[in-house]
Amino acid sequence: MRITGGAARGVALKPPSAPGVRPTTDRVRTALFNLLAPRGIEGAVVADLFAGTGSLGIEALSRGAAHAAFVEFDRRQAADIRANLHAAKAQDRAAVLQADVHRAVERLEGAYDIVLMDPPYRDPFPARLVERIVERGLLAEDAVVVVGHPSRAEAPTRCGTLTLTQDRRYGDSSLAFYEAAR
Repeated sequence: MRITGGAARGVALKPPSAPGVRPTTDRVRTALFNLLAPRGIEGAVVADLFAGTGSLGIEALSRGAAHAAFVEFDRRQAADIRANLHAAKAQDRAAVLQADVHRAVERLEGAYDIVLMDPPYRDPFPARLVERIVERGLLAEDAVVVVGHPSRAEAPTRCGTLTLTQDRRYGDSSLAFYEAAR
């Protein structure tokens, strides 16, 4: 597993230490950032929820994001994220919060331009979590929330005030993009 673009392109990331962690594949990560590129990643403030190895947020930092907040429950994975940030030389633009993502959302502050989440596929689609992010005012004006989910599960067309704008399938994985109605 490597960073696929930007300043840290090619940097190897530490694989997951905790059992059951499913990192986003290089193929899906590349596709995701190709879709995000037109809206601008440079200078963005990013949240990587259910961060696992941190590959999504680190990819954003490599591609010019100003800051990334990582939320991961497992302490081994939080340590892996810190190691991966160090390998990518991005630790000074990141914060790692080891906590349950639902509790962490209550403690996060600021306005995020991009929220990335790739929850365990065994969990239900995190529609209520997306709604809570909106309720807490954690999104910048033109923010996007991207939720990884199994392709066999359908993404809801709405999560609170956010609308599903696209749902891209990559084999067994899909990416659901949510944005405020324009």
